[in-house]
Amino acid sequence: MNNAQLRVRIDSLQASHTTDGTLMVSGEASFKYYDRGGFQVRPIPFQSYGEAAVALNNSGVGAIHVVSGRLNIFKPNDANPNHRMLLIVERTILVGGQDASPSTPVNPVVPLSPLTSAVDSPPVPVPAVSNGKAIAQYDSIPF
Repeated sequence: MNNAQLRVRIDSLQASHTTDGTLMVSGEASFKYYDRGGFQVRPIPFQSYGEAAVALNNSGVGAIHVVSGRLNIFKPNDANPNHRMLLIVERTILVGGQDASPSTPVNPVVPLSPLTSAVDSPPVPVPAVSNGKAIAQYDSIPF
C-alpha cells in the first residue's frame, strides 16, 4: 500500500451507492508533476467512499482538491500491458475551481434492490434544524 498526497483537478465523476447505503464516487482526475525540464499532466482514476465522496461530489467536475489516500498499483496482465494505478481518496480539501467551467455535482445512481420490504414502515422524519450537521436524504438510500 502506498500513501499519496496530491493536488488534483476533477475531470469526471460517477456517483452511486454501495449495498449498505454508503455514497461511492469514482472518476478521473489529473495531476501535474515535474519531469525532464518541464511540467507534465497525467490523468489518474480515483475512487472514494463516505465523507470524502460527499465532498468530491458536492464540489463537482472542474474543482481542485488536495487529496490524501492510498495509491494502488496493479501489475501488467494480458488485458492491460502497462501498470495501472487507482487512487483511493480517504481525505480531501477543496482548494479551488476553474472559472471557465463551473462545478457541477452529479446525482448518484441508486441500484435497484431485488429484495422488497415485507413490512411497510413509516418514513423516518428528517430534523428541520440540523445544527451544522448534514441532513440525511433517506429516499436516495437503496434499502
